[in-house]
Amino acid sequence: MSASAPSPAAAPSPPYLVRTSRLVLRCLEPEDAVRRQEAVDSSGAHLDFMFRRPDGRPIPLETHVASVRKCRGSFDLDQDRIYGVFEPGTGRMLGETGLLRRAGIGALELSYWLRHDAAGQGFATEMASALVKLAFERDQVKRMDLMCTPDNVRSAAVARRLGFTFEGRLRDRQLAPYHERGDLLCFTLLASEYPHTPARQLPLQCFDFIGQPLP
Repeated sequence: MSASAPSPAAAPSPPYLVRTSRLVLRCLEPEDAVRRQEAVDSSGAHLDFMFRRPDGRPIPLETHVASVRKCRGSFDLDQDRIYGVFEPGTGRMLGETGLLRRAGIGALELSYWLRHDAAGQGFATEMASALVKLAFERDQVKRMDLMCTPDNVRSAAVARRLGFTFEGRLRDRQLAPYHERGDLLCFTLLASEYPHTPARQLPLQCFDFIGQPLP
């Protein structure tokens, strides 16, 4: 009787939960749809660049449920990884941040949004730094991209604060169905540049799918 073939080695588990000094970043759960709706509705026009509001009406809960399901499925399949960002004490949702695969081979694109009443407190820089650190130290990427519209001054400032280099203005682009078509500013950060960025110094605690600490 021949010996059975060895099972293929399991892929390393991505962090499902990440803690920084002020934030909890984790894979989305079904109950986060309600938290997401509250964060978006309370932000008004602040999040128009990210969430379309047909006829000026609030986005229905069913749409947020569908988004959470899609994000969770993609995360579990190790495709795009979207993390909900929460206050540790209250569980209030502050926004989302993600690592997107559309940047190409050996690269990831950084995305995020932050609710209106959490802006100006350094949360965007902190959560973006956490994902920059994950991308270069755990995913071992060679490059990260960050895209924003020309009028998104805050996101451009975050990119520069994290050490990204402005590469140029991409004309007439639409990267996702929910985006308005138009120009985008492109920022990049290379693996050789990462050790000299603030993200390198950010303390992180990472936990896997079953809540075990990751080294």
